[in-house]
Amino acid sequence: MRLKLLALPLLACGAFVPAAHACDGRAEVEAAFVKQHENPWRTRIVSESDAGLEQEQVFDYQPPNRMHRTVKVGDQVVETIGVNRWAWSADNGAWGEMEAPHARVVAIHILNTFQPPKASVDFKCLGEVSYEGKTYLGYQSPPETGADGAVLARTIYVDPETRLPAFNVVGTPDGSGETVHREEFSYPTDINIIPPMGNRDLNAEQ
Repeated sequence: MRLKLLALPLLACGAFVPAAHACDGRAEVEAAFVKQHENPWRTRIVSESDAGLEQEQVFDYQPPNRMHRTVKVGDQVVETIGVNRWAWSADNGAWGEMEAPHARVVAIHILNTFQPPKASVDFKCLGEVSYEGKTYLGYQSPPETGADGAVLARTIYVDPETRLPAFNVVGTPDGSGETVHREEFSYPTDINIIPPMGNRDLNAEQ
């Protein structure tokens, strides 16, 4: 079964100093993702596989250069671990080192993910908004019209207490239509990504 490619990172930054009387949506979104990069985090994406089945991707990220991806489609589970330019994969449990071309794809994804976050568009401040029964600070990109005529916008939901991103959702601006893309962020304290095989000094090898 062919699994979809690695998801691209949301943001491609510096410290944020809030304005006294105004909301700077772009700066606040950047600040949330800068803070996210300070410690390990988890990104969960549910989509449709090429075969039309539900596909769940879970990415664990451990700064500055480690990733563990788990993809589940039906009974199939595929895992990938990447550290710097090294990568390993496991199909239902059997680990092996990835060949150079495939390892490079993983390495590029890791490199892009850990780049200093930079918002590519201005975000409108929505203030306190409700999403899935909880209250968040909402920020929305300018609406864009796709080739099929659908009007879509990206909404970032930030936890008002931790100031960390909670969701990245692409859909209709008012949320009434179908969600095109949804990422859920969480912050487990037990993420510890360890290479499955080999004894190289991986952090020393670039």
